[in-house]
Amino acid sequence: MLHLNIEALTVFSTLFVRDCAEIEDTQLINISSVGGYTIVPTAVTYCATKFYVSAFTEGLAHELIARGAKLRAKLLAPAATQTEFGAVANNNAAYDYDKVFGTYHTSNQMAEFLLALYDSDQTIGIVDRETFAFRLCLPQFPYAGGSAHNQNVVDE
Repeated sequence: MLHLNIEALTVFSTLFVRDCAEIEDTQLINISSVGGYTIVPTAVTYCATKFYVSAFTEGLAHELIARGAKLRAKLLAPAATQTEFGAVANNNAAYDYDKVFGTYHTSNQMAEFLLALYDSDQTIGIVDRETFAFRLCLPQFPYAGGSAHNQNVVDE
């Protein structure tokens, strides 16, 4: 999970940005989780890796805009979604979303949310963990891009 959500995401995102930053209408959409904005009981490590996905992608989105790149970085943050993930993560072939979750989205619904994010000018598509409503929004983490307390980078 650490290798996938942190290392692989960073490497692949960085390579994509390097190769596609100046291509018009290009988007990088990383998949986080609402667990990337809250800590879920018994899923601390999962949430920590998804916090990384969220913070990295939001930061990347800010930096691409600041440098005037054509590429836009975006983030989809789903809540419970009925896939094989539940069975694999819990090592339980009989995993039943109806018994485990009161509410969840189908993979088709999540695909619709992803397309809505793609078609929007917003950075984040997130599912509310309590209501399961989907919304598009601006980055959630503060960005210190204009702070006088940042490191001064000097080209020599």
